[in-house]
Amino acid sequence: MTKKKVYIVKDLVIDDQYGIIDSKATIREAAKKMKEIGVPDLVVMENGKKVLGVIGDFDIVHKVAEGTDCNKVSVIDAMYVIEPVHVNTTVQEAFNRMQRLQVNVVPVVENGELKGVCTIQDCWSYIPDETFDDIGLIPVENTKFVEFWFASICSIIALIFGVIFPLIGIYGYFYADETNVLGALGIIDIRIGTTAVGFSAIEFFLFEARGPELLIPYSSIVSTSGVIWIFVDLFSIVLVILGILSLFTIIYASYSDTRRLLAGRRIRVLIPGLFIVFMILEWIIFGIALSLSLPSIPISIDVLGLLFSIISIVFVIFAVFRDYFFRGKESSVNKIEGAD
Repeated sequence: MTKKKVYIVKDLVIDDQYGIIDSKATIREAAKKMKEIGVPDLVVMENGKKVLGVIGDFDIVHKVAEGTDCNKVSVIDAMYVIEPVHVNTTVQEAFNRMQRLQVNVVPVVENGELKGVCTIQDCWSYIPDETFDDIGLIPVENTKFVEFWFASICSIIALIFGVIFPLIGIYGYFYADETNVLGALGIIDIRIGTTAVGFSAIEFFLFEARGPELLIPYSSIVSTSGVIWIFVDLFSIVLVILGILSLFTIIYASYSDTRRLLAGRRIRVLIPGLFIVFMILEWIIFGIALSLSLPSIPISIDVLGLLFSIISIVFVIFAVFRDYFFRGKESSVNKIEGAD
């Protein structure tokens, strides 16, 4: 067996199009220099010899937002301190150093002399996925790539089934006889010359109830049917917002995994979890609102709506716990290690 290839920093294309700034300079001077040479980061040096750290445009923006006087504060007070890497440092170590500080650039030195900078984007593609992913059911070559697309598709389906369909009227939550609904909600049917034939249903969607010839926004029945319908509208608004946020956070978290970047637990679990909670609460609040109507309204569950809501919840869970669906193939590890 041959040894696994270990990449070092000099294997990268070290960016020599960088800028330096003296530690005594102000952050205003740093911003001016960034603009002049067209770079987002500057290496902070003491007397042009010793590397002290790096100041990025984000650091300057942060100080400005705090109301800092840019003409008085020096770059040393705004920079981030990061130990330079040597040209013979492993790419993995350079990557880990930037990842720990959540920064984009690390200086590269050789024999005490600054040679350039490397970025976290430079490093990540040179790091082989040495940790074999043995958790999951389906073997694939690139687990993170497959998980990204799997999570993206699942989150899109969950948004469509859980939010878009009840929003545009594909399905609702409950339905009831039109006559009972109008009487309970205190609505006078002013239609003339029409005769109801058989069962005429009104179905309750996210923001309104709809019948064959009726559309009743919940905001219009608050005065006759109680403030509970305000809560129905508020829960519907929150559900729509959380559905959209859940889509973006799941896609962002799964994309971060492909780049070996750490996404916070809130992004991974909290918002998708709240989306599930509010999908369940939406059914409950509708049930409460309709049960409080006087006279009470005989209602029936929209079975298709319940099914789609359950499917939406299941797909959100699939997206969040995507790691348990795919595992790495043994061959992917063998390819990295090679043979005699």
